[in-house]
Amino acid sequence: MIKDTEVVSVQIDGDRYHDTRHARVETDHIWRKTWLLAALESDLQKPKSTVTFDIGHDSIIISRANDGALYAYHNACTHRGTRLLEEGVSSSPLITCPYHAWCFNLDGQLRGAPDPNSFTAGLPGDRLRLKPVQLETWQGFVFVNMDRDAAPLSDFLGNMVKRAAPYQIAKMDLLEDQTVSVDCNWKAMIDNFSELYHVDHIHPQHKRFVDCPNASDELFENGHTGLHVPGFVTDSRYPVPDKPTDYQEMQLTALGIDASAFHGRVADIPAAITQAKREQSGRKGYDYSALSDEQLTTVFQYNLFPNIILSGSPEGLWMMRSRPHPDDPSKSYLDKWTLQLNPDPALGGASEHKQTMHAASGNSEITNGRVARDCFGHEEILSGSKSMTETIDQDISLLARVQAGARSSGFDRAWLSDQEVRVAHFHDVLNETYHKAGLIDAS
Repeated sequence: MIKDTEVVSVQIDGDRYHDTRHARVETDHIWRKTWLLAALESDLQKPKSTVTFDIGHDSIIISRANDGALYAYHNACTHRGTRLLEEGVSSSPLITCPYHAWCFNLDGQLRGAPDPNSFTAGLPGDRLRLKPVQLETWQGFVFVNMDRDAAPLSDFLGNMVKRAAPYQIAKMDLLEDQTVSVDCNWKAMIDNFSELYHVDHIHPQHKRFVDCPNASDELFENGHTGLHVPGFVTDSRYPVPDKPTDYQEMQLTALGIDASAFHGRVADIPAAITQAKREQSGRKGYDYSALSDEQLTTVFQYNLFPNIILSGSPEGLWMMRSRPHPDDPSKSYLDKWTLQLNPDPALGGASEHKQTMHAASGNSEITNGRVARDCFGHEEILSGSKSMTETIDQDISLLARVQAGARSSGFDRAWLSDQEVRVAHFHDVLNETYHKAGLIDAS
């Protein structure tokens, strides 16, 4: 654990954002050794369901077999290594190699191969089953670890288990599934979502619904971090407006509160929101009994090392995941799942009216069936033909310039403010890996 006074001294050089040696160390000692978020349990509810998760040059299949058990194994045929399934969600009773038609059960066991008598050494089932990968679930997410000797997921998550417990993440429905390719290293994306220092400059809309200057940071073991931002308020660096902002009006309306009643008393909105949620707890489909008053009006963000960002409120969540490009360290992918709490009909929830009060996303509607995954390039965000919300679009619009600057001979290492303590903590853990691999010294 680092101290705030050590923030500026954490070594963050430009090489780690583009050097292939760093990427190789990350592959061997991070991606293949760490618990990784691979899938939603909701995509694996039924037998014969499969999800394929790609990370760098590795690909993992997660399947729900006929016996109801979940399995994870490498997406590589044990005959000659052919990739078996493309990335995504699918359903099939068997997995068949597209090259030579070797066939595997959903538990990874070899079921058969054409012309078995032509293998003079036989087809030993134990030797030729798909190579297994560790699998555990948490809060409706499926995690995998390619290191068969890795400690349990709960050990890795540590305090994150307690922090996430009051929120009903596992009950949330998937509203949107997006993946954008970005011209920056995967770590530049994590850096961006690890500090609020840039918010006032490139996200001016935030001053209308959150108070970033009064946000609080948390640093945890294993590189995880937390952030808590007061919501339903305006930025304390600016005068309080005479009437609710457009975001506040939207949030009040979602709870059935007349926004006009707060003309001249905008500062009273958080207390009114808290009271309304408490009065509605156990009704209208939501149960807030496990949450504190502060949690009812606070936007949270938890970054799970190395590449997961969970950002949301009691009613909704963004799950963002930064993944490395398999061949070019200067490129990466950002996955974003938008999740929304499903009001419980037993608590008076109306299935036809399921709204979110996530401060940054506004009201949405849940649709029946699994939403399609939408994949696109950052150029489409820049052109306005695609969006991942205004805030994330603004971030992506600058990350290519961040990446370009990291390669400049005029940049040697970062000089951090106290507002970037979570960036420092992330790189402090990375530096332990780089140091063991001989890429940086211990200073």
